[in-house]
Amino acid sequence: MGNGTPSATRAVGPRGETRAVPEAVARHVWVRAGGRCTICNRYLMEDSATGQEVPIGQLAHIVGWSTAPGSPRGDHDLPVEERNSAENLMLLCHDQHRVIDHKSLWEVFDVDTLRAMKRDHEERIRRLTGLGHDNRTTVLRVVGNIHGRPVELTSSSVTTALLAKNRFPDWILRGADEFEIDLRAIPGESASSPAYWAAARSHLEDRLRHLCTQVRKESVNHVSVFALARIPVLVLLGTYLDKMLQVDLYPKRREGKPVWGFDELGEPTRFTSHLLRPGNDPARVAVVCSISGSVDIDRLPSDVRDTHSIYELRPDSVLPTPELINTQATLDRFSQARRTLLSTIEVDHPGVTAIPIFPALPPPAAITIGRHLLHAAHPPLHIYDRMPGSPDYIFATSTEF
Repeated sequence: MGNGTPSATRAVGPRGETRAVPEAVARHVWVRAGGRCTICNRYLMEDSATGQEVPIGQLAHIVGWSTAPGSPRGDHDLPVEERNSAENLMLLCHDQHRVIDHKSLWEVFDVDTLRAMKRDHEERIRRLTGLGHDNRTTVLRVVGNIHGRPVELTSSSVTTALLAKNRFPDWILRGADEFEIDLRAIPGESASSPAYWAAARSHLEDRLRHLCTQVRKESVNHVSVFALARIPVLVLLGTYLDKMLQVDLYPKRREGKPVWGFDELGEPTRFTSHLLRPGNDPARVAVVCSISGSVDIDRLPSDVRDTHSIYELRPDSVLPTPELINTQATLDRFSQARRTLLSTIEVDHPGVTAIPIFPALPPPAAITIGRHLLHAAHPPLHIYDRMPGSPDYIFATSTEF
């Protein structure tokens, strides 16, 4: 039976018996674990039932404190006098402590496994607690249906992506729910109806109004954007983000990789623009963006196809693919190519009042197009979208305000 009362400075054995641990050693284990269970991450300085601040964690031995039969992992060659050291103790909740010490699981939770879990948890705590005020970011999530398929974006996946870039979520907007722009309930998406685009635009404006106010008040100085929705919505989103000082975009990755974020390495792709077809009116210009796929200009509306000069923006020397813009450097090159095209249109086609744009773009590129519009100098974009189940394009919305 137990020979003492469990406390923050006593190690607990598999049958509830306790052993005193020097206070300095116990403090070392608690601090390095961040007051959380090494396995399940439960906060161990508060009783969940009463909310009272009570240390409910237990100091557990990796190598059992005794060599006697029945001591979990006690037959290890670690000297007995070193078994109450901080290196051999880990902070656990009661439940996880019972799990690792259950005889049927000794082979699952062997010494090497527990040491690795302790090392990984303590390193994570050290990295997280090393993040300062300047590492905080306000998270903006934009989710919609992609041609009828709902998009899911969890807080845990957001936090994982941020920590990979040494940032942590501020959640300043969580209280009023403006941190999420949820377009999934808006009707008419599957038919790409005018009512859908109008409602989506209105919802976007309403949700971003508070964020823009916080930026002006300097309550928000950095924004991390996780967005997966229809391309015209993302272009509009970019026009609002242009009002913000520092913005990081996190693209949705493909299968087999961490869920959100750019790759760290990779040769950046170059992009080029060229005139596909001259029009009969120099003041009418359209742009097709063949980045995630190719845009067939024969599928454009006849009023554009028959009268406009049509430019294409596409990757140089490689084929368009959905995974093409997978690094920040590639996105930067796309942005530069897009600005160069706008300059070309400004010089060669004076008098243009609006530019129809037909996008086959990954989400970060769509947002970037909206971010780099100079409303005083550039004509607005009239954004077209593919009809669901059809190769044809219809007008969706514009960047005019």
